[in-house]
Amino acid sequence: MAGVDVALGIAGIGVALPALAETVVRYGRSVVSKYSTFKDSQGEHDTQKLLVKLHWDEIQATILFFATSCDRFDPTVRDLVEAHLQTLLKKFEVVILNLHKNLRPDNEIRRLRYAVFGKHILDDLINDLEKWQTRFLQYLQLITFTGHRLIDPGSPAAVLAEKAPPLKAFTRLQDLAAIDPGHNVVPNPPKESDYPDSLSISLRCCNVFVFPRPSTSPSAPTIDLLDRRYYDKDQDNVDYIRQIVRQTARILSAADPEAMGILPCRGFIHRPHLGRFDLVLSLPSTTTTYPRSLRDLLTDPLHGGHASHSLTERLFFAKRLAQAVFYMHTSKLVHKNIRPESILVLPAAPSISSGDSSAGRIKRQSKKSVFPYVLGRPVLVGFDNVRQVGLDWASKRNGTLSWEEDIYQHPSRHGATAARYYSVQHDVYSLGVVLIEIALLQSFVVFDEELDDFRPNVALWGKALPSVEGLKNGESGAGEGVMAHLEKLAKLEVPVVMGDKYRKVILSCLDGIGEQGEETDDVELRD
Repeated sequence: MAGVDVALGIAGIGVALPALAETVVRYGRSVVSKYSTFKDSQGEHDTQKLLVKLHWDEIQATILFFATSCDRFDPTVRDLVEAHLQTLLKKFEVVILNLHKNLRPDNEIRRLRYAVFGKHILDDLINDLEKWQTRFLQYLQLITFTGHRLIDPGSPAAVLAEKAPPLKAFTRLQDLAAIDPGHNVVPNPPKESDYPDSLSISLRCCNVFVFPRPSTSPSAPTIDLLDRRYYDKDQDNVDYIRQIVRQTARILSAADPEAMGILPCRGFIHRPHLGRFDLVLSLPSTTTTYPRSLRDLLTDPLHGGHASHSLTERLFFAKRLAQAVFYMHTSKLVHKNIRPESILVLPAAPSISSGDSSAGRIKRQSKKSVFPYVLGRPVLVGFDNVRQVGLDWASKRNGTLSWEEDIYQHPSRHGATAARYYSVQHDVYSLGVVLIEIALLQSFVVFDEELDDFRPNVALWGKALPSVEGLKNGESGAGEGVMAHLEKLAKLEVPVVMGDKYRKVILSCLDGIGEQGEETDDVELRD
């Protein structure tokens, strides 16, 4: 094993980040290579080796990016990246030395010793690769907020970026966000005549509409979504709203539902006679059933709050949703309306028949392949109030008078005129509220058939019900009462189901704005 006899003390020495990154990559390659070798020796020819290779390729590309661009980073970000690289290098050091002890002088594997002393150490590190991906992804977002371009053409990271979807996605989003709003959105924008309102199909508990359309090939999308944004032509600045819609459509045109949890946008349609802009979003070509909103699933009387899927699947669902919000903010967009109505759930295991290309011919799925047996994959929609961050895009402090929307907003955003401008932190707060519903698999809002209207879910709100009622009546302090109850649920109810780490994530989301809804002075974080 070349290089193992060399001391790996570099992990404890303060070296320059590029040299540290190069060492991490070198030993990471060695670990991944040995992992494949040891698996082959055990006759294990499974997909795990391929997944490990894919995870490492992404991590490797990201580390090389850090190495080639670190001189332009904020010092705080650079120090955080360096600390994590030091930790990762130490882990590689332990694994490499351990594997060396499990080899005979002729490099043959000591199978018994490896099975007892070495296998679990290697497997634990390999299983942690996805966590390392997530950590480095968080640093990419910090760097993106500084305005630094992620990948320079011709740099070492540019070559490996083809194997790292997050790097490519970040760079593409940055490029699109930087384009002048006056430019065209897509080469062939959708036409109003191709999307007549009469053929649009509404979805339960969701503000987007389904539009089945003829497909020219089996691989082309057969279902589009129309995400509507209304305006008042007598009161609103239509040209300003058009700019926002155009820029949103441009940025979302690079979206990838698998990597980002956001559907790609084909462009937008302006219907001035209806006072409306329609963003045209494309569902994956493998989607053969209409999606359902998260609110629809949570209020489905057939499951009654009971799940038949695993907690691992629910954690994955929450992670993908957080990732969608993450990409929104990376592209300098604030959503402003994150709640279950704005989250569509795609089938978990879609399939498509190449012989069926007719619009609207939707397949039935077996009982065991749909909710609540399978949770599915979330995608973020509901872009009817989205804004790009920055002073030029700042809007009025318009709040909402809808209690069922207000429960997902920080108290500083309640009322007809909000106390604070909207920021990315407010989106994160809304995400935290939704994460509680995902954890408990219950909806804060239910539909009352007798009242023919929505009402608070008494089972979830309990003694905090008067605070929710206070939101309806615009009572002072009602929002703080709602927020206090959400924090109580996160502390007491959530850990029982999802564990302490999930609880900490939710509390971080709810606490991110600060006391009294304190507003950052950074214009880039304001709407």
